[in-house]
Amino acid sequence: MGKSFENLVRDIQSKLHVLFIKKSESNPGRLAMVEATKIPWSWVAVNTAKVLSEYPTGLTDTVLLSILELMWEKTFIKRFKGFDKDEANNRELDIYMHPKFNDWIAYSNENIKFFTNRKIRMICPPKANAPILNKYKDTSIARRYRVALIPPTELLLIMLDKNDKAFVQREFPHKIRNISKLTTCRLWLKIIHVEVIVHTTPTSSLYPTDESKSQRTDIFLVDMSSDCVPVILSLYDKQTKLASIFRRNDYIGLYKPAMNRGSSQEIVFEYANDTAIFLMPEKEAQEASLAKINLTTMVSQDDAFSYTDPKKDIAERDEEGFLDCLNYTQRIYVQDLVHRMLNVTLLGKVVGLANNNPYIKQDGETNLKMDRYAIRLSDSTGTMDITLWEDAGRDSRKLRVGQYVLLDHLVTSDRHESTNKQMIWYVNGSVVCGTRIYNVSTLSCLISSTSFRSIIPLWHAKENKSDHFQAEGMIVGWELFLNSGQQSVLSNTCPQSNEIDFLDNLLSDRITTLAHASCLLPRNGNDCEFCGCQIENDVVHIFRPKPGVADVNMSNTKNRGWEGWLEWSLDDGTSICKMYGGEETLLNVTTTHFRDMSHKSQIQLLNSVIGTQILCSLTGNGTSTYRLEQMTLFEPTEQECRFTLEAVSKK
Repeated sequence: MGKSFENLVRDIQSKLHVLFIKKSESNPGRLAMVEATKIPWSWVAVNTAKVLSEYPTGLTDTVLLSILELMWEKTFIKRFKGFDKDEANNRELDIYMHPKFNDWIAYSNENIKFFTNRKIRMICPPKANAPILNKYKDTSIARRYRVALIPPTELLLIMLDKNDKAFVQREFPHKIRNISKLTTCRLWLKIIHVEVIVHTTPTSSLYPTDESKSQRTDIFLVDMSSDCVPVILSLYDKQTKLASIFRRNDYIGLYKPAMNRGSSQEIVFEYANDTAIFLMPEKEAQEASLAKINLTTMVSQDDAFSYTDPKKDIAERDEEGFLDCLNYTQRIYVQDLVHRMLNVTLLGKVVGLANNNPYIKQDGETNLKMDRYAIRLSDSTGTMDITLWEDAGRDSRKLRVGQYVLLDHLVTSDRHESTNKQMIWYVNGSVVCGTRIYNVSTLSCLISSTSFRSIIPLWHAKENKSDHFQAEGMIVGWELFLNSGQQSVLSNTCPQSNEIDFLDNLLSDRITTLAHASCLLPRNGNDCEFCGCQIENDVVHIFRPKPGVADVNMSNTKNRGWEGWLEWSLDDGTSICKMYGGEETLLNVTTTHFRDMSHKSQIQLLNSVIGTQILCSLTGNGTSTYRLEQMTLFEPTEQECRFTLEAVSKK
């Protein structure tokens, strides 16, 4: 499954590359079209996973390619220009400027009006009028009836370009190290990180005011100094919409921001009533010599960090020493990871999952608890431990060892000296960085759509000890196993058992259980050690998985020997294998419904599955029972039905 997804991504990336090369050749004068041919592997992989999850069936190669073509056009324009493509024609509108911008409207230098032909970026509020569009050119009608009128808004940025170098040097002279001596500051700063989430704080009032600050998004900034400590620009409530305009490595002129110091003495700016923000794209700043000088490639590091990493960076680092992989076109493997990387995307196999190990941070007299989850990922080049924080880690609780996952927007830390004097660094993921997890093993479209399906004979999978593959076969039997032994005590060929008494414990009690809804692991007390939280009423009924493989919490398996699980026998004509899982899909009933059935009806329902043809994906190594990751009923095509009927008629 992981291999088929990898091949699909590589094929789609190649086709998109060829497609945009043809577009650039048909538009030889547009340099942007040449840049559009450089499509990152990470972008293709993530968006392929998104599309496959949104369309569980019915997709073809052509449809997928068409969807991704349109998505990349929109994404590239946003990355290249900083805003989404608008298919509408340019339109004229009138806007009442907010009073805070009056000084800049009147600003002039050498008799040149600053606002003449000046571009602005804003979050547009609702129109103050209802213009008649088809009367736009009719000058006999008052302008307010034919041209849109926009009310004043603070959500506005004034754009700068390379010709504004003198303006920047004149109006933004201050440095972060000196702001403690200033009553008002005017700073020229570089954006090093834009949070992709909005922090929400519950308000104490049913009617929050504009100053409630119930929502917050942070922008991290540095000035042009080599020893600058990052500062934060916090946007609150409606201001958070401005975050979509900011891009990493762009430059802003921050005029008269409000300032306060956080609990850890970090400097936090706020967008206040007198604050104005000027924005200059990275390319314009570089051409105007207003960008930060990249010292990481000019000077050697000091003795404290004289450690030489044997790995070579896959791309050039920026002025802050970060290696941004957002536009890196090749796939990144574990062996490519180095310190201070951003926007890393990894595809690999889960080989380990750890319980939640919260990190306790002291903030004055209070302790702040942050959930911390570890996942061990392996690909063809190596294995890496990844730490997922808070919500990003909670999404990993339904993963299982052996599954293939795609992890997007990971970061690597700076280097630290360990206790044995070794230089180490860590791989982290959080929602602040935009980390997302895509479980490739459970993408049903990969098996339900014929275009992406890759069936492997069972004998071939066993011979090669395939750890994850797709198979087609028929259910030819089922067996009940108990924790007390490894021999089956009930099966389709032996519906009665002398070894167990179903009057003491019903069949449904043996093979179903309550599980924590967040991780779908059997409940073993009031707390879930795997998730690191109390379970309370957050439970669901599930069919019990095979212990020791999926149920990492069941420490008292031997003490509850009467509990058991079901195993199915799958025959594809080349071999037979045992598998567990997928009971609700195969039986076509919920676990709760199954529990309400009589013992006889339960046996009949289990027997009714025999003869069912399925397409499925399996996880294992051929030495034990496979885990059924997903399945779909086999539905022959019209042509296959016709061949079958013709064969029957000839007999």
